[in-house]
Amino acid sequence: MLPIITEFTILTLVIFFSLSLRYLIVSFLLYWLLWIRRPKSWENRRLQDINRRKNKISTEIKWSILSCLIFSPLVALTMKIIETGHTKVYFDPLEYGWLYLPLSLFIYLFLHDTYFYWTHFWLHKPKMYRRFHKVHHESINPTPWTSFCFDPFESIIQAIIIPILLLIIPIHISMVVLLLILMTLFGVINHTGYEVYPSSWMLGFWNQYWITPTHHTLHHHKFNCNYGLYFRFWDKLMKTDVMNN
Repeated sequence: MLPIITEFTILTLVIFFSLSLRYLIVSFLLYWLLWIRRPKSWENRRLQDINRRKNKISTEIKWSILSCLIFSPLVALTMKIIETGHTKVYFDPLEYGWLYLPLSLFIYLFLHDTYFYWTHFWLHKPKMYRRFHKVHHESINPTPWTSFCFDPFESIIQAIIIPILLLIIPIHISMVVLLLILMTLFGVINHTGYEVYPSSWMLGFWNQYWITPTHHTLHHHKFNCNYGLYFRFWDKLMKTDVMNN
């Protein structure tokens, strides 16, 4: 029993340092580029008054590192369960056919987005907001440092959905990795405080159906709209979609 506990503890620590280091490096690079260096060519992409932002970076980092600490044992446990073969994660890309690879990724993204929308909406109920979600919204003007800034309860809510889906819906290991990358990218990009997508994307399909920094920054400013993570589907269906065109 002791070697198993030790192995799991080591794996958890490795994941914690990996998540924390990734968060710190990515957030620092984007913050330095967009908020410190501030290229003049990107000024028209800025979504908020950079000089009025309250300095909450140290608080955001504290909560984000705590979130990484909460995520880590759940990730480690999921990896161990995958090793035992008790999930629907598979390793032969031909097991369900090539077409199922992108389809499974979309299914996971849609279900994750659905879960995120409704839990996020619930966390904006006054009692839940004051107790659990206010930590994230202390950052009225979000930056890359805001992406993991959650109360511990919200961190747990954020972390449990993917392991549950892995027990139910078949997905190839490569799509799991891609899903985790997309989760991180959307989380960070949505909080940059700058519209990073090309202007042509913002005039076309992408802006109509996917979440952008413009869309999510309005959530931080208005509080009562734009609850989605990847797609605008649920916001549009539930009439909580707000966008400045």
